[in-house]
Amino acid sequence: MIKKLESKSDKLKKERRLQFLLAGILIFVMLGSVFGIVADSFGKSSSNEGVSFNGQNFITENGYYTLTLGNSKFYFSFDPNIAESLIKQVNLSRKISSYAGQEVYILSNNYPSYSEIVQNLGQFTLRIQGACKEGEECLDKTLPIKTCNDNLIVIKESTENKIYETGNCVYIEGKDEDLLKLTDEFLLREIGIK
Repeated sequence: MIKKLESKSDKLKKERRLQFLLAGILIFVMLGSVFGIVADSFGKSSSNEGVSFNGQNFITENGYYTLTLGNSKFYFSFDPNIAESLIKQVNLSRKISSYAGQEVYILSNNYPSYSEIVQNLGQFTLRIQGACKEGEECLDKTLPIKTCNDNLIVIKESTENKIYETGNCVYIEGKDEDLLKLTDEFLLREIGIK
């Protein structure tokens, strides 16, 4: 079979036709994408959803429940109503003002709870750092050893969910899956929402 000879101008016309066809398809896809994004944005509120708890409005923001009090913003991992419904014992009288301008030490192997306390209390304290408690096993020998004469927050696993204080020590104890909820509970009490 013999292939038909094409002139240069015929080849250019074919190439241009193909280019216009591809350009048209690309424009159609781009316009369709823009239309999809615009259509998807209808009906969505520009404000974040939130929950109300004890007269305060918590806004959901980047996976956290945030609360603004004055010039301070607090971040909680759970809806405060969930922390409220958790079965626990609480014996705590300290408030956030007792940490203002002070050094605070935290003993915890639970990183999410540790981080949440640092994020929320750090805006009021002189500094926050990890520590070990005198008389207890210390896995990191570089950390300072502290007692209940210091502002020490101890977060550890336990069979019972409880928050209590002894001297300047605050203990947040509970089942592993409840420690972050208990940390939220502790912070809600510290800022006076509970």
